[in-house]
Amino acid sequence: MRFRLAMIIVLCLSACAQPRNDGLSRLLDEYFEDYLRENPEQATSLGRTDHDTRWRDWSGSALQAWESRLRSYQERLEEFDVADLDLQDRISLRLMSHQLEEELEGLPYAARLIRLNQLFGLHTSVLLTMREMPAQTETDYENMLARLVAVPTYVDQNIETLRAAIEDGVVQPRLIVEIVVGQLEAQMAPGSDESPLLAPFRNMPAAIPEVQRQELASRAARAYQEAFRPAWAKLASFLKDEYAPNARPMLAVSGLPGGAAIYEFFIRFHTTLDLSAREIHEIGLREADRIDSEMEAIARAAGFQAGSRDYERHLLTDPRFLFTSKEQMLAYHRDVAMRVAPGLSRLFRNLPRHRVGIRAIPPDREAASASNYNAPAADGSRPGWFNLKAYRAEKQSRFDKPALVLHETNPGHHLQIALQLEMEGLPEFRKIFHTTSYVEGWALYAETLGEELGVYDDPPSRFGALESERFRARRLVVDTGLHAMGWTREQAIEYLGDESEVDRYIAWPGQALAYKMGQLKILDLKAAAQDAYGPSFDIRDFHDAVLRNGPLPLHMLEERVRAYIDRAGFRDDSEEAGARAARSE
Repeated sequence: MRFRLAMIIVLCLSACAQPRNDGLSRLLDEYFEDYLRENPEQATSLGRTDHDTRWRDWSGSALQAWESRLRSYQERLEEFDVADLDLQDRISLRLMSHQLEEELEGLPYAARLIRLNQLFGLHTSVLLTMREMPAQTETDYENMLARLVAVPTYVDQNIETLRAAIEDGVVQPRLIVEIVVGQLEAQMAPGSDESPLLAPFRNMPAAIPEVQRQELASRAARAYQEAFRPAWAKLASFLKDEYAPNARPMLAVSGLPGGAAIYEFFIRFHTTLDLSAREIHEIGLREADRIDSEMEAIARAAGFQAGSRDYERHLLTDPRFLFTSKEQMLAYHRDVAMRVAPGLSRLFRNLPRHRVGIRAIPPDREAASASNYNAPAADGSRPGWFNLKAYRAEKQSRFDKPALVLHETNPGHHLQIALQLEMEGLPEFRKIFHTTSYVEGWALYAETLGEELGVYDDPPSRFGALESERFRARRLVVDTGLHAMGWTREQAIEYLGDESEVDRYIAWPGQALAYKMGQLKILDLKAAAQDAYGPSFDIRDFHDAVLRNGPLPLHMLEERVRAYIDRAGFRDDSEEAGARAARSE
């Protein structure tokens, strides 16, 4: 018995110790550094400060140069023989190949179409990046000043690219333009002494001498008045006077020249699945119907014989479930996160070291923004943040908020993304790779763990979790309805019940499809694992199989989890079992 166990250990260690391919490692590292140079805002988000003085160059010449470099990486990647690589190198090669292919195909749309949106567009990314920048040393503040001064050039480059989009007819509808203009006007309205953009300059560390603090604050106010505000005004004028008259008349991206193919690309990009809009639409309808039935059962058990609509109306209007202020709403979400924490070790073998905080979305963009998550800095210098939409808190109900906390913090986005940043022994490229269907699918799957974590402890919270899941199922229906089936905005709002969400799908085609499609894949794999392992099934092992390699396209995720499932038939401690385990992982 001891000999066989020792053999298992030796086999597993020999597999894990197999040397990485040095040439591939160098290529991956080169691409990672090149990617951060090209995307300095991403570098800031990761906690890298060596690119903190710049914005990405969105001019046509810069985009062409980046496209050439991407094609060069593709050619160099083809030189490697997959047969010569170990498991993790094969995964890395396939992920880089996927990334290059998707980025090359989507570069025109990323630069010319999706850059103009109310959620993570060219304007909001400036404010978000400034918010993420470190603010501890004089150098940190000099970096912020450099970026403020560089805003006019950044705006000019984006205007150049948007003009090219107008020429090609690849444009957003007028509705989205008007939303963005409203945000720009709100962001440049405050004076320098009130702008959230300059908040760090109003609270500088005491370690910076007073004389320098005054000088930095004065320069920031001047940069705000002389660089940021005029640039934002120029962008707003361009959008109103030049872009809006050329905006597409229809809501559907499929109405653009070649638009059907564009939407097919967005479906593949966000879901990593080869499904048609019609197929996804039908999945959404089936899932919405299933969840409706479960909600009906809870409503009737709670005494609402008129059904789930009556119960939901009660939860949305009864003062007992409503927040009284933004501060109370924030406190409630923080309390839920604290209640979740003790139970995580029962479900996960590994928990992240990085911290997570909860804060409100700033007033200048809270109306048009959804709750979202910002990743921590890789070095731990900045926590992860759940940005809560606390807009009109007094009109918001708490019944669906436990599910939201699970989605955005632990065990959802924060747990998954922080663990990805903390992966050891893998190329740095793997720490930034993501697919929407994996990341958002995991976060929606995390919402299903609420009962085990003790936060779905009454009918309203269980009903709220189902409402959250139904919302994602309906997204499949609405996104495909808008972009492939001729739905009107009014039709979409009537079906979904949320105007700002519908506008989000109009601006960002396909992204809303990722949540439910990713969750369904994880749930299918979980069911297969439970069936294979039977009484020996350990949820911690399943979660480890899903998370250990970081985000993967769904077909690759299935391969890796199936390898874990296949080992269910070899649960003895024989040499054959050890060899099988070593080969599969």
